Amino acid sequence: MLKWLGTALVLITVISIQACAPKSQEDCGFVQNVYGERISWKSDVPVTMYIHAQVPDSMIPAILKAADTWEKTAGRKLFNIVTSTRYTGPINPHKDSVNVIYLMSSWEDNRASEQGRTSVYWIGDQIKEADIRLNAADFGFYWNGQTLTRAAKADRQGSAPVNIEALVLHEMGHVLGLKHKDGAGSVMATYLASGDDRVNLAGADQTALQCEY
Repeated sequence: MLKWLGTALVLITVISIQACAPKSQEDCGFVQNVYGERISWKSDVPVTMYIHAQVPDSMIPAILKAADTWEKTAGRKLFNIVTSTRYTGPINPHKDSVNVIYLMSSWEDNRASEQGRTSVYWIGDQIKEADIRLNAADFGFYWNGQTLTRAAKADRQGSAPVNIEALVLHEMGHVLGLKHKDGAGSVMATYLASGDDRVNLAGADQTALQCEY
């Protein structure tokens, strides 16, 4: 009798633990945590993002335009891009509770094809910090038909530049929690070809955004 009660208590405990576990969700194009929940900023928007002092002034309008594109689809303010004060800390993206857009003049040689990278930190299913790196070592950038910068590496300066608005638009999607999505004209496609002015959200991007924002 005692043995049976002990087994029953263990079973009840296991059932209780399972009942308290988060329920998995459809990903809707978002990164998911270990429980299958979509990660996002939830109601903790707009996301305040600082621009590193190394980013030239000529890029700021493109950055603001990219943020505005996401916000028009969401119908709400998602980003607070700080332009009045530049971030002057070291060019070393790390977990420091500050969201920063960095222009990197050095980049790993074995990842030279990577145009940008976003690091996202979350607790549970809520994002707490995100940093954007833009690869200025291997790529030059243009906007509105004008070349803004050339690649920092001498052997890469002759390569075709990348649309900075399109790149930032993609990386801001990662900041919001979205993962790569190839096909359907998505701005979250893994690769952005030089000369590709991919600055409008596809239907798939709009649908994904509405799942969380």
